[in-house]
Amino acid sequence: MTTVYQKPTRRHRISLWIGGIVLVALVTSGWWVRHAISTTGLKEKIETYLSEELDGDVTIDTLGGRLFPRVAVSGGGLVVRQHGRTDVPPLLTIEAFEIAGSYRDLMMSTPRHVSDVRLKGLLVQIPPDNHDDTDKKEPEKSDAEHMADARKFEQIIIDRFEAPDTILKVYSRKPNKPPKEFVIHHLVMNSVGSKQTIPYIATLTNPVPKGEIEASGTFGPWDVVHPARTPVSGKYSFAHANLDTINGLAGILSSVGDFKGPLNRIDVEGTTETPDFQIDAGGKAVPLSTRFQAVVDGSDGDTYLTRVDGKFLNTHLVASGKVVGIEGVHGREVHIDTTIDKGRVEDLLRLAMDSDKPLLVGPAHLRAHILIPAEKGRKVIDKMKLSGEFGLTQARFTDKTVQKKLTGLSRHGQGKDSDEAMGEVVSDLRGRFIVDHAVVTFTELTFGVPGAVVKLAGTYGMRSEQLDFKGELRLDATISEAMGGGVKGFFLKAFDPFFKKRGSGTVLPIKITGTRKDPKYGLNLFGKDK
Repeated sequence: MTTVYQKPTRRHRISLWIGGIVLVALVTSGWWVRHAISTTGLKEKIETYLSEELDGDVTIDTLGGRLFPRVAVSGGGLVVRQHGRTDVPPLLTIEAFEIAGSYRDLMMSTPRHVSDVRLKGLLVQIPPDNHDDTDKKEPEKSDAEHMADARKFEQIIIDRFEAPDTILKVYSRKPNKPPKEFVIHHLVMNSVGSKQTIPYIATLTNPVPKGEIEASGTFGPWDVVHPARTPVSGKYSFAHANLDTINGLAGILSSVGDFKGPLNRIDVEGTTETPDFQIDAGGKAVPLSTRFQAVVDGSDGDTYLTRVDGKFLNTHLVASGKVVGIEGVHGREVHIDTTIDKGRVEDLLRLAMDSDKPLLVGPAHLRAHILIPAEKGRKVIDKMKLSGEFGLTQARFTDKTVQKKLTGLSRHGQGKDSDEAMGEVVSDLRGRFIVDHAVVTFTELTFGVPGAVVKLAGTYGMRSEQLDFKGELRLDATISEAMGGGVKGFFLKAFDPFFKKRGSGTVLPIKITGTRKDPKYGLNLFGKDK
């Protein structure tokens, strides 16, 4: 979604799984071009030859074949190991192989051609990354040695190379961590040669999110001196990816796109569609579509999101970030910076709340940084860390009772009589927040209607829906004006000075507790409800 080494280096591992397969096929084919088939000692000679060419320990269980009327070679149990290392998994294991070609193409054509190479039960096991090796300089080769490497296999071309049901395992530096496994159901390459651009078709299973990836394009020409610089390009489709395999998310994702670049820096552009995207926070599913640009580091699998443009319902967002591995930690860590300038609060509430009718409607904007740690076994909502700020302008509550109370609050805040026309009262809500362990902490939360402003700080439990806020209510009118004048207002004039503060007509300490569905409002005089 290679050269075998004494100690794995980053550039060797980048191209190991493709280079190793092609290399084994090429050198095996080349042997049959240069040597007559005989049964006595042939297997041992080929093992010695391949061990020298691959700089490793090569063993073959069985080997047989014929030269006429067509060259046909078959064998099984081919294993490639690092020199002297039986304490680690083998680098390459091939259950069975078949090599076929015409005598004329093998012996008389230029370049020589092998018609078909087919591998069964190919297992490629990439050892863990070792950063210490990156600091060690490899011995310099002369220009003649470089040219010899480049020419080694350029006279042999495999017309068709096929390795169905290949398994690729990538091992972690952490000893007890299981390897990440990819199953490549279908791998076909045509015109395989070290100095050629190789067309390929591949189908593999992506583990997380689980789904099938189909890719086709070109690989090479092979860079013998710097394998990590070998170019690759093509198109991919990722269908029916189940987001349920990411704990805390739900939905079926599909994606298509293009990629190109050297193996250690592949540029990817594509789109995704998730008709039923859902976050495990009690919310509803929404249709989510994105267009993205990313860079994939083939040496370690890290992905850097250059730009993501997304849309769900009537809300647009822009994001960037990275998905990277952390040394000594299972899984990958996600960092995302997101901005919503053209959003709707009802869309955001739909993601977070399972309600047919949104609590609020109106424009919304958001700035946030999202961190999802590489922790296995916990749902996204429980391990996600998020910080940012938001603003809702010209918002309206859909509940008529709530909206009526806010209209009354605005009337009192402006000191208007109960029979004065108010028109439609809209609300502004702004705040700064931190999300940690499924609890939202608002360091600053301001809610305002004409004539009144509520300033709060506190917490909201995303799982429990518990409210715990304290703050103050500010009215433009004095407390006597807020009561609508008359006899009651006359007697309250004496208390106006006690509740005036910092330019406001009235300031009252308040608190909000209870739950989202059953909130409790009250004054917070001396820490007690009044």
